[in-house]
Amino acid sequence: TIIDFSDANNHQNPSEGDNAAGNTVTFAGGEGYTSSGTFTVSGEYSDEALPTDVTCEYRASERKIDGVNTATMLSSTMSVTDNSGKVLASFTGCEGAEINLVPGNYNYEYTLVASGALALNDSITTETTYSVRAFQPLLLWDDNSGAHAGKVVDLTNSTMIAMIQADGGAYSVTDNPSYHVNPKALDAKLTYAMFIPCLTFGAVVIVLLRSMARGYEFEMNKCYGCDLCDDACPVRLFNGGDKLNIIYNSWNNEDDGVPLYSCLTCTACTNACPQLVNYDSYVDIRRSLIVGGPAAEIPHTVLQAVLAAEAEEASNDDFIPVEEYPISSNVGYYPGCVDYLDQEMVFSHVNEGEMNLGDSTTSAFTLFEEMGHDVSYLGRDFLKCCGHDQKWQGLTEVFDKLKAYNQKKIEASGIDTLVSSCAECFRTFARDYELEGVKVMHTTEYLIENGFDMQLSTDATTVTYHDPCRLGRQMGIYDEPRELINAVEGVDLVEMEHHGEDAMCCGVSSMMSCNENARALRVARMEEIKSTGADTMLTSCPKCVSHFECLKFEGDERYEDIEILDVVSFLAREVNAKKSELPAAVPTEVEA
Repeated sequence: TIIDFSDANNHQNPSEGDNAAGNTVTFAGGEGYTSSGTFTVSGEYSDEALPTDVTCEYRASERKIDGVNTATMLSSTMSVTDNSGKVLASFTGCEGAEINLVPGNYNYEYTLVASGALALNDSITTETTYSVRAFQPLLLWDDNSGAHAGKVVDLTNSTMIAMIQADGGAYSVTDNPSYHVNPKALDAKLTYAMFIPCLTFGAVVIVLLRSMARGYEFEMNKCYGCDLCDDACPVRLFNGGDKLNIIYNSWNNEDDGVPLYSCLTCTACTNACPQLVNYDSYVDIRRSLIVGGPAAEIPHTVLQAVLAAEAEEASNDDFIPVEEYPISSNVGYYPGCVDYLDQEMVFSHVNEGEMNLGDSTTSAFTLFEEMGHDVSYLGRDFLKCCGHDQKWQGLTEVFDKLKAYNQKKIEASGIDTLVSSCAECFRTFARDYELEGVKVMHTTEYLIENGFDMQLSTDATTVTYHDPCRLGRQMGIYDEPRELINAVEGVDLVEMEHHGEDAMCCGVSSMMSCNENARALRVARMEEIKSTGADTMLTSCPKCVSHFECLKFEGDERYEDIEILDVVSFLAREVNAKKSELPAAVPTEVEA
């Protein structure tokens, strides 16, 4: 039975205690917060134990009080019990828990206590949220449901349900049609996943889909179990367990393989594989076949909702048409969603911090102007999101809509070169779009190819460079950023232990893997930075910048003094410093 992890059926209603409980509150000073109550796990669609997530989180509006991190002044406990009082889940510090609950009634209790200086300061607020979510089986309409056949049932729309049932339609739990025949075969998993959206098309479609699955069977069978991918996988560094082989366990549907949505698609495993098994591609396709969207919690829900809404045709009027947009060059620059990310980080982290991803766009044009290059700005009032995150979350339909819109406008714009400072946008436009006659370049690549030489110099400083996965392993750009850095006199570029093809991932991919494993990976990377003695870590991806800055937002004092900066912003800063040192022009007297 497939589980509705995205709650596409709307089984969960926290306010009524139906398969869920939870709340978000804000309190001042030492008020603290306690909540307890009951919730019910429905047995209407399954009498088996159902996966249930128990989570909480909290954050004070000020990161520090008198130099002390406010996170140390907050303590929490949360528990779930059955009606007999047996403790089924219990944790402190919002560690979270995953449990399986049979249908029935349960109790929960959540407490957050403020202490120390935080408890005495009523001007500082603390926001906290907790949730219990039991996931029910996925319900789909059957073949007799007309145009709704094979689609997800919305349990909150009683009118629609009654109308379809009146016409002879019905819905039910959906089982894997081949799992019980061969439960360990990847072929069965793929066929099942692809089968769901096509329930009404009959056996012919199944034959075609099984043929597609066999293609992956051939690809995965190239693996001979050497374990090199396991050694290279950053996720495996922190999720514990015995040594395993990623490909082998994925193929055999083992529980101890790297979970589908934990994979960072960083290409480290493919880079290490002597057989060149393209595991990223496997993950991409597998995710796209999941019914109801990502079976993973997306932490930045507001941002993702905004970007997904852009994909719809109804939003087209919000973007300036080609004929009205000021395009004066054959070279166009796309900023990506940097401004959106800046606002999201302010929203989700309460404290703004020092991050300004939008500066990468301003900086790029500072460099273009100094080089005397006319580059047209193709802003987010002209193009929609490139769709990178949606593609890698498995939201293929959303990505295809964004791609179709952007592709049409880029080709109509008349440019022949598209430049971006965002590694993800660059990779997406270059690999996943079909832009006829348009060369896609990363800003660092464009600068080198066009002879960037500003004869820059700075006071002696030590920097290191972090290779983004999308720019490095996936697009092969390692040298260009380093050439630009080394061109600045006074800069000592010291490499980290893991760099180039062996560089560690920043720990977050497609706004999904934002968890303790990801944080541990960023901490490990920060320790490598400290080991170099560098004052500044440079990179060429705004997402990498934001993820490393998260450690600062979260109050990790160990890395406060490490500056995180985009290479383009670093170069523009030096250009502006050089210009500020030039003597002012003296007017020349003209004889009458």
